[in-house]
Amino acid sequence: MEEKRTAKAIVESFAHNTIFEYTPEMELIVPETDRGNSLSKIAFYFRDNDLTLSDLYIGYVVSLYKYTTVKVVYDTLRVLGDFWPKKNIPKNVSQEALHYRMKKMCQMGMLRRYNYQKNGMNIVLFTTTSEFSKAIYVSLKLNTDARPEKDLIAPIEFMMKVSASLAANELMKSIFLKKFDFLASYTNQELGKNMLYCEITTQRDGVDFSTIVEPFFTRCDLKRYTEEEWEKELIKRAKVVLGYMKERYSKKEGMAQTIFVVEDKTDFKVLSTLVCNLFPEDMLGQIYFTSEGALRSGNFDLKNSIIRIVNTREALEGNRKILGSVTSQVQYEFF
Repeated sequence: MEEKRTAKAIVESFAHNTIFEYTPEMELIVPETDRGNSLSKIAFYFRDNDLTLSDLYIGYVVSLYKYTTVKVVYDTLRVLGDFWPKKNIPKNVSQEALHYRMKKMCQMGMLRRYNYQKNGMNIVLFTTTSEFSKAIYVSLKLNTDARPEKDLIAPIEFMMKVSASLAANELMKSIFLKKFDFLASYTNQELGKNMLYCEITTQRDGVDFSTIVEPFFTRCDLKRYTEEEWEKELIKRAKVVLGYMKERYSKKEGMAQTIFVVEDKTDFKVLSTLVCNLFPEDMLGQIYFTSEGALRSGNFDLKNSIIRIVNTREALEGNRKILGSVTSQVQYEFF
């Protein structure tokens, strides 16, 4: 059995060998072969049986995560194949064959690839086109993200959502999985209508545990925000999670917890201080933090890659003591 890592070791791993890291000069490129698409083009492929039911489910999984990798799609297809055994989900496809088909779906206007370079590597991310998201909904009646503005979001949003997909994918693998909602919304008078990344519900001993996964990168994209605007945006995002959790508690709908997915240790310091200032102390036990680096260095064992604040006094004293204010001795049974 693998030895449990200390909280300090987990925090130190937050930026460990990260692939999905935001840089101000980052450029994401759509290959020329992927750029043409239309709903009529997709309908043509469907009519000629070039588009299969398996394609619709592959697209549905990609749409859940917004932006993600072949490996996450592969893992999730296997989960959904067991979760919905009567549906024709391609859970037995090899990862290599899936990658080939997804590249073909890009050429057919169903998916879109975004490429970027890091350390000499070509990193590839996938998303659904808005037209294909509509086709999935019409054909399968499954909610998908068909907003065309997905093509216009800032690179930092790509990186946040891809990193969050890694944590969400691990939660989806739980043997206690009951339901999932990747379009969870929260509305109130102060904050308006907001979308959370996802909420995954597991059930154990008759109790529902709703786990929100929310990406939270704090580095400012100065091409799109001033530092003041970005600070307000970060506070708003934290308040959305707080409001949603309070709503869950008020309705007494089981237990609710949040896993914030940060980029690095700096993010953790900023966000943990923000959480300690905004969230009531009795709720801090349900707030967890992880990152792509922590997940990778922990072999994607979520239980060994998350931490929570247990000492608000030290957390609020500043960044110098933040490593002494966390613990990995948490209750993992809701996973």
